[in-house]
Amino acid sequence: MTDHAVPADRFRYDSFTQAVHWLTLIAVAGVFVSGQIMDDMARGPARTQMIGLHVSVGLLVLVMTVLRLARRVAAPQPEPIPGSPLVQMAARAMHLTLYILLVLVPVVGMAMVWAKGRSVGVFGLFTLPPLIAPDRELADRLGDMHEIGATLIVILAGVHALAAIVHHAVLKDGAIARMLPLGAARRG
Repeated sequence: MTDHAVPADRFRYDSFTQAVHWLTLIAVAGVFVSGQIMDDMARGPARTQMIGLHVSVGLLVLVMTVLRLARRVAAPQPEPIPGSPLVQMAARAMHLTLYILLVLVPVVGMAMVWAKGRSVGVFGLFTLPPLIAPDRELADRLGDMHEIGATLIVILAGVHALAAIVHHAVLKDGAIARMLPLGAARRG
């Protein structure tokens, strides 16, 4: 081992966290794409099914985010990749903002559905009871918030991915390997 090599387990996320990270990415992409598609669909059974899938996968995003946050509290986290305090502060702010949005956007989406007087079904298996009364004006406001939040998630996820690529290609510090099943995180 050279002076610059660092044992991978100090910097790598565990398999559970890696799996939840990538599954959340896939689910977020799915809800974003389904949201764009259903907006352009005519009313009818196909649109209703697309909305049901969108809501169900959105709830899956919420559940995976809660699991990820619980894991962060319950298990020790890997050490941050060494770097400037400004970069580390930006990374923490990015992660915190993403976590907040990954919780709030699905919750706001559920509230919007309930405010429209509809039920929140989960993959056709069960229905969550409404927690708010129907209110069309509230539903419209929540819809705007949901859309803005979803767009912010996609933008921040893109910035997050770009930062990972910069770490990999420019800084060569092994940061991207922290979330990959194979590979070694290392200090450059």
